[in-house]
Amino acid sequence: MASRWLVPAVVVITGAAVAAGMVGRTVYSRPAEAQGAPAVPSSSVAGPLPGSSEVRLSPDSFTHPDRTAVQRVLQAYFDSINSLDFAGWREVVSARRVSSTPEAGWIAAYETTRDGGVVVQRVESDVVGRRLRVLISFVSTQDVAKAPPALPEGCIRWRVVYVLVWEGGALKVDEAPENRNPQMEKC
Repeated sequence: MASRWLVPAVVVITGAAVAAGMVGRTVYSRPAEAQGAPAVPSSSVAGPLPGSSEVRLSPDSFTHPDRTAVQRVLQAYFDSINSLDFAGWREVVSARRVSSTPEAGWIAAYETTRDGGVVVQRVESDVVGRRLRVLISFVSTQDVAKAPPALPEGCIRWRVVYVLVWEGGALKVDEAPENRNPQMEKC
């Protein structure tokens, strides 16, 4: 009598396992939308400095589920700086940064800046704060008079944490304590 139910039970269990596997694959697969392949995790730049303006992802950051949104907002952020586009910059930063940054001051700060060799090294989710901490490295070139007072150089290699927050359904670059202590060295 027990053998009569064995075959249907095996079929039902196997079907359930296959269905669960297909659902799991769909739910837990990562989108393949990020541009390019993972970058070598460094900010070394081959060729003329500051290097390519393309924002690239390290192998570590390439696995983060928000990598595409991170890459998109940082690309727009650095493009706006490189083209001295204050209106474009306002679109990708938080309302807090917009309200505390006058256009004339922003233009004066970035008028000679060119950023490149940007690599997103790591992305960490802060679920409670609904924000992301993004470790990036990049190279900037600028007039020495416009360089940071702590390192008055024409070419600087940066490692900095940018905090990204969700505003209006989009990631925005925010001002946060993590942003205030960048590591920098002469190129």
